[in-house]
Amino acid sequence: MNGACAGRGRAIDRPLPIGRAARSRADAQGFTLIEIMIALGILGTALFVLLHAQYVTLHLCVDVQEEVIMRNLLEQALAQAEIEVLAGNGVGVGEFGKRYPDYAYSFEAVHMGEDETVRLYEVIVKVEGPIETRTMSIFVYDKAQPW
Repeated sequence: MNGACAGRGRAIDRPLPIGRAARSRADAQGFTLIEIMIALGILGTALFVLLHAQYVTLHLCVDVQEEVIMRNLLEQALAQAEIEVLAGNGVGVGEFGKRYPDYAYSFEAVHMGEDETVRLYEVIVKVEGPIETRTMSIFVYDKAQPW
């Protein structure tokens, strides 16, 4: 046995690897640049998809909050308009206080039919917000006898 080869645990009659086999053993310690770039590309694509999904979710959350606020305020305005019509006020405007300073409502009651003794009104309520304006109408029947 040759002393130089004996330290590595190789037999003398086995030749040292040459060419591709030698390079693959030397490169087995790390990744190639192509492998790293592919991994970064996959990671970047996944990160982009996740960030886009987060953006869409936040945007949807804002839209839903605006929808809920508008529906609640419209319901509140309808109730207030009904009370005002039953109290004898056919037209009115109002605000929703300090919590919703950008929102306001107005209503108008229109007597339905030709007979004045039947006190049926169509009440048209409009709620104006910073993004949109909604209009809704209800019918209110006043059962109270006229004085």
